[in-house]
Amino acid sequence: MKRQKKLLRYKMKRTILIIFFTAYGLQLVSRGSIADTIYTRDNKELKGIVVEDYKDRVIFSTVDGEQTIMKTDVKELYYDTEEQNLVKLAEQARDRDDLTKAFIYYDKAFKLNPNSKQAKDGIVFLQGYMFKKDMAQKEEAVKRHNEFEQFGAKPETAVRNEEEKLKSDIAKLRDTAGLALKLKDGVTEIDSVGTGSPAHEAGIRPGDVLIAVWGRLVGYLTLSEVAETILEKTSLETKCTISRKVDIRINENRNLLSNTNDLVGITLNMRFDGLTVSAVKEDSPAAGEGVKQDDLIVEISGNSTRYMALKRAIELIKKSKGNTVSLVLQREVVMWGKQGG
Repeated sequence: MKRQKKLLRYKMKRTILIIFFTAYGLQLVSRGSIADTIYTRDNKELKGIVVEDYKDRVIFSTVDGEQTIMKTDVKELYYDTEEQNLVKLAEQARDRDDLTKAFIYYDKAFKLNPNSKQAKDGIVFLQGYMFKKDMAQKEEAVKRHNEFEQFGAKPETAVRNEEEKLKSDIAKLRDTAGLALKLKDGVTEIDSVGTGSPAHEAGIRPGDVLIAVWGRLVGYLTLSEVAETILEKTSLETKCTISRKVDIRINENRNLLSNTNDLVGITLNMRFDGLTVSAVKEDSPAAGEGVKQDDLIVEISGNSTRYMALKRAIELIKKSKGNTVSLVLQREVVMWGKQGG
């Protein structure tokens, strides 16, 4: 009997709390403090919370209860959080086939909320899509090259025009971004960086290898195509992925140490992208070599870190020959300023 009374009191309290929080939440919605907004095609404004978002409809909860609204009747949908609005803008950009803009919005949403599945999935999709698109372009370039090999070299005027265009693009890139590029061993390397330029302010150094621009891999592009990609006007910022090789001095007591922070001054964690620097010890050898938080470690002593366990990374550092360990970092940098003149 006592147990039944206790259970009844618990249920009553639970019901009261549910009613209170529901009423309080609806009150906030009615005041506009916490609410998504739908503008319909017949010029109505609805405030509430998107409970479920399907491809063809949304389930919208308002002070009057839940209602189903077809996407065809929705003119605009604004979410309460900036992250959701950015994802929405990204989806709209994808619908317009403006993939660069879509990537920008997904990336900003991901920075606001690294746990956003929509933002993460969007970035992964676009990177894969652009990679496939670039591979198709590469195959087309190889096909054209083979045709030239078979039927003869390019006309002299075509070669001259390409050379002139390359000079023009490289000059414009140097003037606007402060970058000079060169091809070395099949990769696009930073040849020089102008002091005070957008590239310099972004932390790019001579010798860095350019991996991608806005997620588009540039390893097989010509220098002119790389310059065009950087100069393309899409926003005030240009996001690049670079890699850099650094040699970091190892603590002389390496055999007595068991973590990377004591060994070289960095803390490593396995994240979504791979082996990542989560912290850099102040005044450490790693800090002296310019290693930064969120740098991705892609190689240790020439060994790829793909699928590498943290324990294995520590072993490689400790077993490195000499008093330094060679790391290849991958980093995303942002150059600010209008590109393309």
